Amino acid sequence: MQPNPTLDQLQIFVTVADTGSFSAAGRKLNRAQSVISYGIANLEAQLGLKLFEREGTREPQLTEIGRAMLEDARRMIGVLQRIRSRVDGHHQGLEAEVALSVDATLPSPVLVRVLKAFEAQFPTVMLRLHIGTLGLIPDHVVSGQADLGIGGLLGEVDVNLVRIGFMSIVLAAAPSHPLALLPKPVAIEDAREHTQLVVTDQSERTKGRDFGVYAYRT
Repeated sequence: MQPNPTLDQLQIFVTVADTGSFSAAGRKLNRAQSVISYGIANLEAQLGLKLFEREGTREPQLTEIGRAMLEDARRMIGVLQRIRSRVDGHHQGLEAEVALSVDATLPSPVLVRVLKAFEAQFPTVMLRLHIGTLGLIPDHVVSGQADLGIGGLLGEVDVNLVRIGFMSIVLAAAPSHPLALLPKPVAIEDAREHTQLVVTDQSERTKGRDFGVYAYRT
């Protein structure tokens, strides 16, 4: 049985296909053109396939099977590079996975920016995201379901709290609601006689506690 293609062979193959010539691939990979030609010839012999058409053309052209294999080669390179990066990250002390619990009230654009920045800085670390509200965030951390939590519940003694920012929460009413017809700004006293929709959770730590409740009826 012939050995499988190496990462180096696949990179040469993809680079020749992308640059359109052996010489350009050599310049991009900082290799001599003869090394590139030998690498392609060796890969073709190893596979028993002709990947490039060289006769009757100025530059090598992908054959039908070469075109079919190109995307497979790209995927294999990506997988092998991720494996290499994951191993490097392990040697650097990075976690293989981080679980994050986030309050559902956190603005989505902020969360998306944080997740993008995390992926860019730690591409090999798998991030597992849990969404909850109020007491569920510290519950996830205490139970070990999450390594970190982002929420607004303060005063908890069984978790370490670090302030990373603040978020403003305002009362809102539909345009057709009686409160929307009052002169602005609307006083809290005017809202107390109306029914307020509030966020709740199933955490034991929030039982009997109100958060952001201004109306007499909820």
